[in-house]
Amino acid sequence: MEQTEHKRFSQKFPELGTDPIPVANSVSPDFFAKEKERIFKRSWINVGRVEELRKPGDFIVKKMDMWDTSILLVRGRDGELRAFHNVCQHRGNLLVGDSEKGNCKGFMTCKFHGWVYDDAGKLRDVPDEENFHNLDKATLGLKPIALDTWLGFIFVNLKPEQSLSEYLGGYVNEKLNAYPFDRLGTFYTYAPDEAVNWKVLLDAQQEGYHVPSLHKRTLSLSFPKEFVRFRSQDMILHGPHRILSAGSNAGEFVPTPVGAVASKIGANSIDAFAGAAGGDMSAYADAMHGVFDFNVIFPNFVIGLLYGTYFTYNIWPIAVNRSIWEIRMYYPTARNASQAFTNEYGKVAFRDGLMEDASVHEATQRGIESGAIENFQFQDEEILCRHGHLTVQRMVNG
Repeated sequence: MEQTEHKRFSQKFPELGTDPIPVANSVSPDFFAKEKERIFKRSWINVGRVEELRKPGDFIVKKMDMWDTSILLVRGRDGELRAFHNVCQHRGNLLVGDSEKGNCKGFMTCKFHGWVYDDAGKLRDVPDEENFHNLDKATLGLKPIALDTWLGFIFVNLKPEQSLSEYLGGYVNEKLNAYPFDRLGTFYTYAPDEAVNWKVLLDAQQEGYHVPSLHKRTLSLSFPKEFVRFRSQDMILHGPHRILSAGSNAGEFVPTPVGAVASKIGANSIDAFAGAAGGDMSAYADAMHGVFDFNVIFPNFVIGLLYGTYFTYNIWPIAVNRSIWEIRMYYPTARNASQAFTNEYGKVAFRDGLMEDASVHEATQRGIESGAIENFQFQDEEILCRHGHLTVQRMVNG
């Protein structure tokens, strides 16, 4: 079917239909409990990047509410990355405190009774061991969790039914493989704790329909002066995963005076969204579909690719109406004051747009919990939202 300017993506993906999507699955505690069991405990979940665990003994603890556990990521003295339940096998105490990180020098000790584990998860020492009954230390190591990496991103899985490569499917391709993630080692993090369902939070990000209205003072500056509607360059679906790709507006983009200075030194968010990043950006262009690619890796991980900078979202479900929105913005490591200024300008400009996004998350959740709305009315530019809800519904009901 020939595509028109309107309803292009419903024509491209007719299998998704056009019916309204019920809000019930975003307010139901029972449905949320099923999401935890049938989606999050069976999916590969991103928990960081390899650069966070560079040296032997480096460790990070992640509180995984949707798994009802805490996990320990550690790089062993043999160089291997491993993941474990962060639980001492003696009495169930957390071996390391939630959200802690550091270097364990090869061993970790439970502060409750002093059981000692090495960085490969083996139980090495038990105080007053002789007073136990038939204690078999060889079977009492930390409980392992499946771990794999992809392009430097670390993923874990409680109940792997397929490899990470099989799970990602079409995402493992030459384009993303070509993106120079290793050049962008400096990151800044925000992690607001919001009273919003994880799907509602993600929906607010994975469509451009809201940009002219909500981002008048930020991202809309990347578009022509009379910017009144957003049109994606393309939408791409890969199984449960999806991409929104935006085209360039560089020819009509007018930077702010400060932005013009910053873009001469390196990439910043407003210029990059317009496709007007300065310098040689060929390495980034070769790896992308448009000048901005919003990659959603099911269920809760996003990689937003731009020229010279990228960002990630990890949306951590806590309860049916509570999520942590972990945001990371990646830039080249600054080698001088000018580059540090550009990174800071990009971080602050992007932060302002994020604050505009956050202003509607909790308000939307309150609205759908009021009972005044039964369905989401998704338009064509919101088709990734439709795809996300249908995918969740299929997996929960499957």
